[in-house]
Amino acid sequence: MMNLKQIQQHIPPGLEDRGVEFYVHDNDIKCLHNGIRYSWGEFPQWILDRVQQDMLDHPEAIKALVSWDLVQSEEMMRQYIICRFGGFDNEPDIDADGNIDYTEYFDCGRRGNCAQEGKLCSTIKAPNGVLTKQELKVLKLVASGYMNKEIARSLCIQEDTVSSHNQNIQAKLGVPDKLGMSAWAVRKNIVEPQSSKL
Repeated sequence: MMNLKQIQQHIPPGLEDRGVEFYVHDNDIKCLHNGIRYSWGEFPQWILDRVQQDMLDHPEAIKALVSWDLVQSEEMMRQYIICRFGGFDNEPDIDADGNIDYTEYFDCGRRGNCAQEGKLCSTIKAPNGVLTKQELKVLKLVASGYMNKEIARSLCIQEDTVSSHNQNIQAKLGVPDKLGMSAWAVRKNIVEPQSSKL
C-alpha cells in the first residue's frame, strides 16, 4: 500500500483549511472556506466583518468606491472584494487567523484604463519593491514570450529602456532572468500559462 503522507500537494486556500479565497466566476463573487464554496449573499458573517474592517483600514479605497457612485454598503463591499481579491490564486485572501496580508493582482478588464487603479485594486507587490504600471506591462509581455525588440515596438519605447525595465523587474522580484520573471508572473496570475505566444 502506498504511503499517502509522502505525497505533497498545494491545496487551494479554504479547501482544507480555515483560510478564505475569494474569486470571480460566472459573473458572481464566490469564496472558499472550510471546504465550502459560498456565493455572494451567503458569505459567513465573520468574513464580511473582516472585509469591512479591511475597507476601513484603506480610506483611499472607500474614496475610490464613492467616486464610482457606489454608496450602499453591500455594493461597496462587493466591488471592493472584486477589485482587491477577485483572482483565484494559491495564497489565502484571509488566512486561518483572520489576517489579510496583501491583496493580489486581478485583471478585471479595466487595468491600465481605470482612474482608480492602485487606489482600489492592488499594485503588484514584489519581494523587493512594487512594480510600476510600465514594469507590469513589460512583465506581461516577457511572460507571454515576446522579445525585447517586440516589447519596445508594442510599448513605443526604446529597446534599451525595455532592458532597463527587465533589470529593475528582476531586482524587485529577486529572480535572475526572464525565465524567473515568467514563472513569477504565472504564479501570481498576472499571465496564464496558455497566454504565451510560444
